[in-house]
Amino acid sequence: MSTVPPPSLRAPVVTFLVVTAVASGLFWMARGVPFLRGNLHAFIAVMFFYAPVAAERSQGRHFDFQQAGLDVFPGRTNLAVLGATVLVTFPAFVAAFFWFYGTVCAPAAGSAATRLGALCPTAVGWLGWTGGHVRLPAAALGTALSQLIVVAIPEELFFRGYLMGKLEERWEPRWSILGARVGWALPASAGLFALGHFLVDFNPQRLSVFFPGLVFGWMRVRARSLAAGAVFHALCNVLSDILHASFFM
Repeated sequence: MSTVPPPSLRAPVVTFLVVTAVASGLFWMARGVPFLRGNLHAFIAVMFFYAPVAAERSQGRHFDFQQAGLDVFPGRTNLAVLGATVLVTFPAFVAAFFWFYGTVCAPAAGSAATRLGALCPTAVGWLGWTGGHVRLPAAALGTALSQLIVVAIPEELFFRGYLMGKLEERWEPRWSILGARVGWALPASAGLFALGHFLVDFNPQRLSVFFPGLVFGWMRVRARSLAAGAVFHALCNVLSDILHASFFM
């Protein structure tokens, strides 16, 4: 009795490597080309949208955006998943922000600052909870829309809609976590998400996106759509911008 071999991961892995290499090349070229620097995220966003289409076409298949999760339905489920995730994670994120930067970047941080001082934003000072106040970054509304349309939706489509979907074809979901049926595809896609960020500019801090990548992947499965995860992804970036604008001088 013959068995059907598991789907190959060659095409999605090659697609990931090519996309990451191109994104890295664009990033470093943008340092010397003002037009490219001003439109870098837009170029990468287009690539994230087109890469799954090209990869599937090379295999003689059609990439279905709706099946990949590019849909706002089911609306109530997406809203519920988004609301619950924000309520659980944002307080923890804010607390971790103040603990980490207060430990590493404060003037009296001591040995921690010596070891991890490179992780502090350069040429700025840590104001702390008592010294800072909430300030919105410049062009806050435009920044929020850009984070959603140019950053979050393209990244979610590529990493959760395409890559995670392909990984799930190889490794079927086997565990239920808070109502979402997941498997090895979840940590694997989060690992690729973190590795892809790191390989663009070689900043080791980028590897930390592995953890939100786990949340984005869980949301993709639980909400049966990319909508909740994309909005949450954008909100995370906006919250980080607000905290840095508010509590660093």
